[in-house]
Amino acid sequence: MLLLAILLGTTVCMTGVQCQKDEVLVEAGSLAVLPCTTGTPPQTPVSVQWVKINGRVQNTVWRIEQSGLEFRGVGPAQRSRCPHSEFGKGDFNLHIEGVRPEDGGEYICRVSRGGWEEQKHVFLWVIQVSVSPPLPLEGSEVAVACNVTPWPDRASVSWKHDGTPVSQQQKQRRAGNTKEQKILSVSPQDVGNWTCTVRLRGKEGKATQMLSMRGISSPLKDMTPVYAAVGSSAVLPCVYTKGLALEKTSWERKQNGESSFNPVLRPPIPSPTRPQWDHSLWLESVEQQDEGIYRCSGEVEGRILQRHLLLVTAQVRSMVPVKPNAPVTLTCDVSNDTGVTGYEWVRVTYDLNGTQTVNGKQKSKTLKIQKMTEEFSGEWVCRYSGKHGILGNASYHLHLMSRLEGEQAGGSSSKGPMAVGLCFLVFVLLLIGLQMYKNHRRRKMILQYPALETIVHSTSNAREKRERNRVREKEQVHQTEI
Repeated sequence: MLLLAILLGTTVCMTGVQCQKDEVLVEAGSLAVLPCTTGTPPQTPVSVQWVKINGRVQNTVWRIEQSGLEFRGVGPAQRSRCPHSEFGKGDFNLHIEGVRPEDGGEYICRVSRGGWEEQKHVFLWVIQVSVSPPLPLEGSEVAVACNVTPWPDRASVSWKHDGTPVSQQQKQRRAGNTKEQKILSVSPQDVGNWTCTVRLRGKEGKATQMLSMRGISSPLKDMTPVYAAVGSSAVLPCVYTKGLALEKTSWERKQNGESSFNPVLRPPIPSPTRPQWDHSLWLESVEQQDEGIYRCSGEVEGRILQRHLLLVTAQVRSMVPVKPNAPVTLTCDVSNDTGVTGYEWVRVTYDLNGTQTVNGKQKSKTLKIQKMTEEFSGEWVCRYSGKHGILGNASYHLHLMSRLEGEQAGGSSSKGPMAVGLCFLVFVLLLIGLQMYKNHRRRKMILQYPALETIVHSTSNAREKRERNRVREKEQVHQTEI
């Protein structure tokens, strides 16, 4: 049928005044522009007609008369238009919005004015990529198909996955207007954009479709590294696609040097805010011996889904204690530095408002301080990076021991006056206590002899009386003299 249409178009071209041919390859859903231009811009109003050939029938898609009256047909005509603003330039291109596979085929553009007519044949090839089933389960079979409507003879088809060419040795087959790429067991490595490129007589068209799958959505790739500083918390992600019916989920671990996995004794901590498909493992405080390979497993629809994660620990090592004016060496120790491409040391300080300031950057795995002084004390952070940015960091608080020793020395010098004062106070208290003890003994001895006590009291009273009389006499003599 396509060959008949091409022959019919050739016959029409042979009988017309002028005839041109063109081919357009476009992705389904996009804007298709079918070219139709004249050699010289028209000076008078023209009549333009676009028709689509369906077998032996020509259906009008869009038409405008010299009077300016515009007509639309059915099918793609409802999404078609010719911009009037371009007519003065001799441009009568047909724009089809949201092109569909059924829009593919042969079109004829006829431009007439007076007794002159020019026509152009345009073949539209619509490319579309489909995935079957649309959302496969991890591990199942899936077909990625490149559909071209109508299928062009002598066309070549190639595939790319996320921009990387796909080997032609993989299973491919042609069926009608479709060329399929078979994936026998879909895996996280197959997820991504699949692009079909169609080349036809020097022209090229592309279409892309995203391949997704049901299963473990995070992490998407196996052997995903998780970096954590010793002493900090860490989360090993294991998140399944929403809506999956999970059975027999578990976490296992294989330490470095071991040949088999063992169950993790710390199961995922349940949380009221955590969805049921999130089975991530939370480590409250990472220790150096926690490093190793972890495996998250779950059964879905009779298939075992698994992900392996690599927990990498990091810490800063140093010789202690740090002595004043002595050299200091800090080493950033990452348990597995396979993905590490660089290290950076920074010194972090804080002001009274808690604002953080970073300075003293040095790009190396080992930080060497030739002479330890006050300006180098504080928090030092080692940042380690990979190809896509910072992977993690580990901190170390560098304290100057001389500060403590100086405080102790200063404290001993200030204790001298304090000790002298304390001794004087104790001496005074002893004297007061002794005097009080003597008074107590004297009163006690007097109480043993009542007669003696009476004599003492009488003598004391007589003395006080004589003293008062003497004072009174002096006052009288003074008054007499006056």
